[in-house]
Amino acid sequence: MKFSQRTRARPRVSIGLPVYNGSRYIAEAIQSILDQTFKDFELIICDNASTDDTQKICREFAANDRRIRYHRNKTNIGAGPNFNLVVTFARGEFFKWAAHDDICHRDFLELSVKQLDRELDAVLVYPNARVIDEDSNLVDSYSDYEPTNQKDPVVRFKNLIKSHICYQVFGLMRLSDLKATPLIGLYARGDEIFLCWLGLRGRFIQLDEFLFFPRRHEEQSMSLLENKKEKKKADFVAYSVWFDPKWRNRMVFPWWRSLRELIRCVANSPISVWDRFRCSLYVLRWACSRRRSLARDLVYQMRQIAHGRHRTIRQLHS
Repeated sequence: MKFSQRTRARPRVSIGLPVYNGSRYIAEAIQSILDQTFKDFELIICDNASTDDTQKICREFAANDRRIRYHRNKTNIGAGPNFNLVVTFARGEFFKWAAHDDICHRDFLELSVKQLDRELDAVLVYPNARVIDEDSNLVDSYSDYEPTNQKDPVVRFKNLIKSHICYQVFGLMRLSDLKATPLIGLYARGDEIFLCWLGLRGRFIQLDEFLFFPRRHEEQSMSLLENKKEKKKADFVAYSVWFDPKWRNRMVFPWWRSLRELIRCVANSPISVWDRFRCSLYVLRWACSRRRSLARDLVYQMRQIAHGRHRTIRQLHS
């Protein structure tokens, strides 16, 4: 792979920024990273074959700062694979994912690194969040995370398996623990289940400060994938395709896939047999509470199959 800058000495922190057509917000996101009070980092940008001015903006930043490494994919490989690609280029002790439309407070890295240096059994540090709109105005705050700082991995798993906003994904984590997981799953809710994998490896620490500013706007993935016919509930079939284009025109069972991955997570994490059994009970409870969603997966695919057969019959008789 060729980057726009020569390789530097190994930094303490690697920041991975995957992007596709992010020209509207990416300059502000990059600048908030360059303004960090903690300076020993590299910024890895993976451009997923953008068709707007993203490439031009990123190359201009890279030309002026040796810490930036810019890579452009020849074709769009999908959001999930591009998200994971930045991890393969990371060289630091710690790693942070950054979104092209979010902003970080200048103290984000400094306070997070201090916590990970102090708490050696912690694998992730994340701050409170203030949500901003497309014009960077504050619209909401988020600090009500389920507790994940307990010593008991089963308690952490119990809290992480619940449906929640996954802002922890954009925290600072130990790269060695991150690479010991399957990374972000290439399916709907892959970020939630990734946190379960990581949570079974160590504690998460929540900072009291509001240092993360995620942006809420109509162009982001969940807004684009809302199902208007079902009271704006997320269309997880479309979301699976957004994560990985290979699911297009294939049978997708988002909730069954989540169940399978949770079982795999528990079976392959470095925990005791007793803790694995306890986690399995929470997976069973998760499946029971989502039995309607699991059933809808089956019904949806049966309808798709029936529709496809009906369409084929019509073509044969036309």
